[in-house]
Amino acid sequence: MSNVSNWQTIENDEFFKQFLGGEIKQTNFNQVLSVAQQLNKLAQAITVLDAELQNQVLANHEDLLSQVTWVEKLEGVLSTMQAHVQSLLSAVERLRGKIVEPFNRIETQTLVLSRLHETSDLLRRVTRMQHLSRRLQSQMSSSTASPDFVKAANSLHELEQLMVDTDLSGLDVVAEDQRAVKVHRATVQRIATHTLSQGLQSNDRSQVSTAVQVFSNLGILDNTVETTSTQALSEVEKLAREALDISVPTNQDIGKRGGPGRAALPSPGSSGNLRTRLWANLERLFQDSVYTQCIQIELLQRTLLENHSKGFDDLSEKFWLNVTGLLAKILIERSQGSSFIKQALEGEYPKFLRIYLDLSKRLKDRSQAIGVYAINRDVLSPFENAYLSRSVSRLLDPVHTMFSGDGAPNQDEIDSLIRTVTSELSVSLVDEGLSMVVARNVGKAVRLFCLKCEQGLVTGAEASQVIDSPNVGQQLNVTLANLLHYLAAQMGRVIANMAGSLPVGGASVIASALEHTDTLTRGILAPLLASITDAVESILLTMHDDPEFRESGSPLGKEIGSSLYMRELQGFILRSVNTFLVPYKNQTIVAECCKSVASRCIELFVRHACLLRPLSEHGRAKLIADFNQMEVAVMPLCRGGQLGLAEQQQYRVLRALRALLPLRPEEMVQRVLEGEGSVPSSLVLLHLFSGAPSDLPSPHQSAGWSVSRLSQWLDANPGERERLALSSGPLQRYQLAVRQRNQPTFHPLFPLMAKLASLN
Repeated sequence: MSNVSNWQTIENDEFFKQFLGGEIKQTNFNQVLSVAQQLNKLAQAITVLDAELQNQVLANHEDLLSQVTWVEKLEGVLSTMQAHVQSLLSAVERLRGKIVEPFNRIETQTLVLSRLHETSDLLRRVTRMQHLSRRLQSQMSSSTASPDFVKAANSLHELEQLMVDTDLSGLDVVAEDQRAVKVHRATVQRIATHTLSQGLQSNDRSQVSTAVQVFSNLGILDNTVETTSTQALSEVEKLAREALDISVPTNQDIGKRGGPGRAALPSPGSSGNLRTRLWANLERLFQDSVYTQCIQIELLQRTLLENHSKGFDDLSEKFWLNVTGLLAKILIERSQGSSFIKQALEGEYPKFLRIYLDLSKRLKDRSQAIGVYAINRDVLSPFENAYLSRSVSRLLDPVHTMFSGDGAPNQDEIDSLIRTVTSELSVSLVDEGLSMVVARNVGKAVRLFCLKCEQGLVTGAEASQVIDSPNVGQQLNVTLANLLHYLAAQMGRVIANMAGSLPVGGASVIASALEHTDTLTRGILAPLLASITDAVESILLTMHDDPEFRESGSPLGKEIGSSLYMRELQGFILRSVNTFLVPYKNQTIVAECCKSVASRCIELFVRHACLLRPLSEHGRAKLIADFNQMEVAVMPLCRGGQLGLAEQQQYRVLRALRALLPLRPEEMVQRVLEGEGSVPSSLVLLHLFSGAPSDLPSPHQSAGWSVSRLSQWLDANPGERERLALSSGPLQRYQLAVRQRNQPTFHPLFPLMAKLASLN
């Protein structure tokens, strides 16, 4: 045992691992150890195993003895159990003998009973079949006045069920009945089919109801309904292809047929006749053929529902969808194969749309209509898109043409555009959706016209001068503005004439586009009116240079007239209106824009009147006269003598300030503090500076500004708080100067002015 000494040595030995099931390195032991060496190692391992067994027996001999004792006891128990098992097996065998034999007898009797039952059932079925066959023969007998096909169908259906449920092969007694059933079924089905066809064609509900009942009794109602729908659809397809086949072969055409895919072109002079024929065919197809087939399917559906047949609630709707889908397919195929048909359907699309809509409306408006005959846009869209493309070209091309030459277009060209618009809108009235699209195209034409006019406008100083007579650029602007007004007036007349037919949405779209004409007219007037406003302010600024406002008195008995600047202002406004504004024919927009100019004139006049300094009593009387003349000056700008709501505020200020001017400063300030009148306190405060001493300068004099700059500052700061704060500065500096000079009192106006300045 030099090589093997214990268990660990055996477990760790690579040679023994192949017997112990451990992991073996990829080594060929047969090449390492010889056979003798391997036998020697095995013998040594056996010796170790024997020694280990002896050691285990010596160490655990008591437990082993105890287990041997229990084994003997277990053998005794097993012997007893074997005896009991043998006894149980004997009992089971006896019991099995008592059960199996009755079971076999019962099974045999059950089989016999089952066969008797099947035979009895077969006999009953045969008897029933013979009875039904005799009854069917009597129902189909020609000796009766009118064969009852409904009952015959019921009998046939019951006979067929009996034949299907039972294997009757080899029974000669029912062979004749089976042949008779086949013959009678074919006869009943043929008669029912003919009755259904006649009933649908003549709109006879009783015939259709009879046929439906027969097919229901035969159990083929679903297939019959599907077949009827398919046949109706096939009929529509046939008639549609015939209606769109406008080729008329002549003797010269024989042998000259075009190749595959080549359309037959109409000969010269026959295009009008072919077009008339095409539309007559389409009218007949939709109003007669398709309408008739839809009515027949609807009659079939109504009859089915009255007979309490389920699953046919949407028969008419499905048929309508199939018909419209088929028509869309055929129309596209024919238009692709014939340029004549394509041009007719696209060029006169509204006529085609009217035919289609009339069919849908006619089907819907019937009192007994039960189908949902919705419009299928697939039928219309290919031709609608092409028509609308041509329509927008017909509307836009005249606009491009009238502006393609030099100068502005004339009214005749606009009248031509209006006629095109009227024509396009008139033919689109067949459908609200088409009218809306055409109305949007009309709106595009109007906006394009406005854009072309805007591109042709003259801008800059040339368009805004108001000193000389209107120049060429201003005359061109007037012409374009008048054309815009003429277009809007004519278009409005067209909309008014179509008020009962044109959809409200379409009229709104066009009206919205026409608003661009007014907007562009305002844009044309804006620089001109701005120049008038600037000129008005320049004239009003000259009042500060008028010495009459500083004169202490006037000759006795001499009436105080208006100032020179006021006469100039009145003349300028009147000349500007007559020269530059009257030529515009859209006087509504002119009056609207002039209201803001009039308001601005009043605002500037009131402002500069309050800035006059010094102002004598004679000057005050002259200023009051100018206030009266100011209303006359702006009258040409106020057509109808009325100002707008916003402009009326300035007019109220003018009237209120004129009422305050004759009052003493104390009364004037008291009325302002009491909230009487509409004159802002900042204006009254500026006016009080006119009677202040020289050491109390006006706000613009204190800041070193000119009157123009002060006016600009007042425009940029409309709030009373900012304006009163500007006037408070000179008052505070005056108060500080008086205190520094230790003067006993202030000027009498100072407390009054301080009260107004404290309102901020």
